[in-house]
Amino acid sequence: MPETVDYTQRRTEQGPGAVALSIAGSMKAFGNGEMAALRRLGEDLAVPAYWRLAARHDALHARREAWMPIVRALALLTPKGPREERGELHDPKRRLGTALCDGGDLSWPGTLTPGAAPRPLISEARLAQLLAARGRQRAVLLTRAVRALANSRDVGVGLDVDDLAWRFLDPDPEHLAAPYYARLDRAAIIEKTERARHA
Repeated sequence: MPETVDYTQRRTEQGPGAVALSIAGSMKAFGNGEMAALRRLGEDLAVPAYWRLAARHDALHARREAWMPIVRALALLTPKGPREERGELHDPKRRLGTALCDGGDLSWPGTLTPGAAPRPLISEARLAQLLAARGRQRAVLLTRAVRALANSRDVGVGLDVDDLAWRFLDPDPEHLAAPYYARLDRAAIIEKTERARHA
């Protein structure tokens, strides 16, 4: 049975957003081996770094099934390389839906050939599957989308870590769809304007 979301925690110091931000901050200090293990984190939670995080955050104990994919997603999105070179992951202005459209590239869609439409990182068909999914299947599809984003994202472009955590916890499709389509529609308008200008 799916766990219910406690919306009273949304903006408190112990709420999921605050916990996710703290985890993202802690990951900046982890070594490459620890981060690699967290990127492969499975349901058995057989990763010491997970338990180090859980020792600091009761939510990781109380709701292991809910937090395991969030921790893994944060690890996937944390830039690889030496600890001292890892920048900030959090950018409160960049929602997950936006990044799933533009792939974490601020210059997206770049220069298009005449008549070409902007191509989002996650296709509309894949997004629709994700929006319709529930329970464990939703976590699987969302993790795949995050993995694709991690592989394409400009490491200098952050993501709203609070929003990322809530997308795993709250299945309301509007919170992913609205920023995704706002970004896609904006790119399409720019492309049409450019085409008209060069006609």
